[in-house]
Amino acid sequence: MEHVLYFVISRISWNEWRRDPVSRLTVRRLTPRMELRKCVKDIWVFESAGGLSEEELQVVVPNGSAKLMLYYKGDFTGLVCQRAYKLPEHKLFILGVSDCAAVAEFDRDKPFGCICFELHPAGAYRLLAVSHHELRNNLVPFEEIDGGPVYRMFEERIVLASDPAQKAILLQDYLIRLLSLTEPDAKFEYSIHAIRNSRGLLPIADLSQDLGVSDRWLRAKYAERLGLSPKTFASIVRFQHCFQALMRDKRGFMENRQFQDYYYDQAHFIKEFKRFIGHSPARYSSLQNEVGEIIYTDNP
Repeated sequence: MEHVLYFVISRISWNEWRRDPVSRLTVRRLTPRMELRKCVKDIWVFESAGGLSEEELQVVVPNGSAKLMLYYKGDFTGLVCQRAYKLPEHKLFILGVSDCAAVAEFDRDKPFGCICFELHPAGAYRLLAVSHHELRNNLVPFEEIDGGPVYRMFEERIVLASDPAQKAILLQDYLIRLLSLTEPDAKFEYSIHAIRNSRGLLPIADLSQDLGVSDRWLRAKYAERLGLSPKTFASIVRFQHCFQALMRDKRGFMENRQFQDYYYDQAHFIKEFKRFIGHSPARYSSLQNEVGEIIYTDNP
């Protein structure tokens, strides 16, 4: 069901591109092509005419997914683990899987536009032919892993496409080509789904035994295919569920100790929260981070 969030964000559908007079930012969620749905979780288009509130955070909370980011309008700087990266217009970048918050910094008084492809942790390796450990907590130009003539032709077409929806279609066409060049890794994909289905509570030793592999083999596989250890990935999945519960009930989450199903005690939860977001739960609950939260809310 489509709905509109007034204050900072306006949700609009694939076939619409309008602004509410109250809203400063439009956020459109696009459906990935059928061929890509095991590798691409979601496609988001963010666009603003300027005038965004200085009080609004732009924090992207870790969720175990790498992202492809294309800024087609405006100047943008990404902060990942306190390191700054400049993203020029019409250059495709990979935001590798992270275990720290990423922050978007841009001139809020000026127009900007961004397309973000959120990749599935079980399928990103099929689109990005590089050790994902090298991408972890990093922003990397896509041309560094695939800068051949086909990619350069794709880049030229992206610049010429004026509509962000058309740019997203071109990028999907390119990714489908990359997907056709790789084969699935059944054991790795099974393990990702097992951790996600357990809400991050599955002991890694039990997972290794279930797969019939050693813990060392599994760690090496995750470093290559995901960029995180199985233990760290499980901790992010576990945190995801707590963070989603916090968003649903910011006032009562701590009072009702809703973290108890996932953490030994409150101190452990707060430590993980600060690690992944940079603020305590109490401090974060008093801040605005609508852009970061809408992705979590709509995409568990």
